Amino acid sequence: MQRTSAADVIGYCGLVFTEKGPPGEPELAFELLQAVHNHGYATEAGQAVIAWAEQLGCRRLWATVWDWNVASRRLLATLGFCETGRTEPETVHGRSLLTVRE
Repeated sequence: MQRTSAADVIGYCGLVFTEKGPPGEPELAFELLQAVHNHGYATEAGQAVIAWAEQLGCRRLWATVWDWNVASRRLLATLGFCETGRTEPETVHGRSLLTVRE
């Protein structure tokens, strides 16, 4: 992700194909530098990537999020993702929750 006003890189947002969902159903992945949190960049980028995924014919998207990452959980809810109740095995970073957007 790059801000046009400042021409600097502030993070990434895109689709990755993982084994978290069924074959052909990508995962939305995003991460921004902390200095640019709370400016709406993640929401804007997420909406753009979702629109692109819809144009490609993706009917469902997945995303994982750390259980302690309240801001990212809120963002995913804003983008239309729902928590599935499924989790990944706990790691040193915590527990990862699986979300889906139909």
